[in-house]
Amino acid sequence: MATLVTLDVFSGRPNPTFQLTPEQEHQLSERLHAMTAFTTARPSGVNGGLGYRGFHIAENVESLGGAARMVVHEGIVDRGLGLGNYVADPDLEQWLLSLAEPATGGEVREHVAAQIKAGTAAAFTSDLHTTATACPTCHAADAPVYNPGIWNTPAVQPRNNCYNYANNQITNTFAQPGRASGHPTSNMSCGAVQPAAQSDGLHAVANFSGTLTAGHGWYVALVIWPGHDYHWYRQDKVGCWSHKPGQTAARNVDNAGHAITDPRTCNRGPYTNFCTYMVTHRGVHIR
Repeated sequence: MATLVTLDVFSGRPNPTFQLTPEQEHQLSERLHAMTAFTTARPSGVNGGLGYRGFHIAENVESLGGAARMVVHEGIVDRGLGLGNYVADPDLEQWLLSLAEPATGGEVREHVAAQIKAGTAAAFTSDLHTTATACPTCHAADAPVYNPGIWNTPAVQPRNNCYNYANNQITNTFAQPGRASGHPTSNMSCGAVQPAAQSDGLHAVANFSGTLTAGHGWYVALVIWPGHDYHWYRQDKVGCWSHKPGQTAARNVDNAGHAITDPRTCNRGPYTNFCTYMVTHRGVHIR
């Protein structure tokens, strides 16, 4: 079995992947053997969020005794993916990044390199259920209750993304805006992703202050990493917002570890373009 490496960096789109050559597999094994130890322990807290979250390595890793799954990143947290091992080694991260060039764009590599250099081991909080005391009022009767447990399991977490979470639909298809309605897009801009979502049944609104009575849905928000990816937030019953970055755990904090009172103003990492608030509802069909 070949060794497949996934760069965990996107939220909406599937992550970039690349396969190691036999020579690179040997080099990886040598690097792992040269380390004093790697561990199955996991630091507490929530690491990352939006943007770079490490490299996942699957299948033939000799130093792990054959077929295995592991992640290379400082401060990685396993919340449902079932990864048994992790290595916190910036030199190994840099080496894997040097091999990822064919699968990534220049700006993505620059983002990852900057994150590795800065050190991404800081954990935000050990309690994902912490809620700000000053959440805005939720005006949507159908707004979901924040319940990350149903999303953060091995059967659900890796197969559902931010679009699934915002629409509160577990499809296990890593749903994409517009795919169910026949209008998907590969253009990662507000002007392309928003119409794709509208074709699925969402509609844009100016803000999240209007009253939505029962049967009329709840508020979500769309942001963009220009040219590379999209991300969605949803407002929960409590009034604050939560989200699920890609294959990682659902959470109610931003990239600074703060409760999200407004997606427009929270820390979104590289997702610098705020597009719009939208309304979704139970009748929206995604795939």
